Amino acid sequence: MKQLNVFQTIVRDKITPISAALTVFFVNSSAYAQVENLRNAERALNGLKGDLGKIIPIAAGVILLCLAIAYAGRYIEKGTFIRWAIGVVIAGSASQLSTLLFTGN
Repeated sequence: MKQLNVFQTIVRDKITPISAALTVFFVNSSAYAQVENLRNAERALNGLKGDLGKIIPIAAGVILLCLAIAYAGRYIEKGTFIRWAIGVVIAGSASQLSTLLFTGN
C-alpha cells in the first residue's frame, strides 16, 4: 500500500510561515531589552559566578578526599581512583581554566 504524504505537506506548509513570523517578532522585540532593566540580573549572575568560583574548588577537594579514603580502604581499585581523580581535578579547575583560555588578560 502506498503511503500518502498529504498530511506532511499540509503541516509543512503551515509551519514555515508561523516560524518566519515568530522569528521576525522576536528579532524585532529585542530592542526593548534595555540595560537599565538588566542591572539586577547582571548583579545576580556576577554574584553566582563569584560563589561558584569559591564553592567548586572546595567541593572538588572534598570529593578527592573521599576518593582517597575509598582507595585507602580498598573500596575502589587504583585504575578507578586515578580516572576519577583526574576527572575531579579537571572539573574542579574548570572555571580557572576557562578564565585562562578565554580571557585576553
